[in-house]
Amino acid sequence: MNAEIVMAVVVSFNGHDSIHATVTALLPQVSEVLVVDNGSDARSVEVLAAFDAMDRVTVLRLGRNAGIGHALNRGVACARERGAAWLLTMDQDSLVDHDLIAAFGRAVRENDSRGCLTPEIVSTSATRSADRDIDVAYAITSGNLVRLSLFDHVAPYDEALFIDCVDFDFSLRVRAAGTRITRVHGARMRHQLGDVADVPAALRRFYARHSPSRRYYMFRNFGYLAERHVWRFPGFVLKLGILQALLFVLVAWLDPSPMASYRSIARGSLDYLRRRSGPDPRAMS
Repeated sequence: MNAEIVMAVVVSFNGHDSIHATVTALLPQVSEVLVVDNGSDARSVEVLAAFDAMDRVTVLRLGRNAGIGHALNRGVACARERGAAWLLTMDQDSLVDHDLIAAFGRAVRENDSRGCLTPEIVSTSATRSADRDIDVAYAITSGNLVRLSLFDHVAPYDEALFIDCVDFDFSLRVRAAGTRITRVHGARMRHQLGDVADVPAALRRFYARHSPSRRYYMFRNFGYLAERHVWRFPGFVLKLGILQALLFVLVAWLDPSPMASYRSIARGSLDYLRRRSGPDPRAMS
């Protein structure tokens, strides 16, 4: 594996200055970086404008928030057009180490059947690390390296989920297709889920601070995820359900606006029962 066959797609939405460091860390390691912007605010648009003058960086401005799934699928399509063999999917605020792709390449050389790889994640909440490569239940979107040919057997990212559970759903469909997800020892990425300010350290594995609007998607999309995958992956769905229940309790204690969060959770749960998907209708009104 080398830079000539790896393309990165970075999903952008109001990332402000953080996305510059993300792209800069990627460029020496990949053939090209595609930034897909979901209608960011003016401050972020100014940052993105600097990429227009950079070699091997393309900014695709959607002009609206089309969701994570749609942005990732644009990356898949672009990687295929460019003839890339691998696609690295990234969040705008994740920072990879300088040898991430080299570590992934070592893992593929050791076992060329590998098709979905994820890094060791360093954050203030916890560090996922081991002394060897291990198979894991899922990969978060950021830092996930996917063999392009895998998309011939696994459907693209689910755009109907919009935000949240897109990575869980994709991971479970990858595993259902017979491909393992490997966390690669030595491939490291700094990434933080949500805002951990003022959150007790003991609870950071179970709680991340998000806006009420994100709570809507988290609880709505869990319903769809459980419905699709409970029979094939009951243990995963049960564990995630327990974490959702614990999060529901912790919202009352740790969220800055718990009542607003609970209203969003209620709307999301009801919209699942109503079979609504895509963007939150209230956010679009």
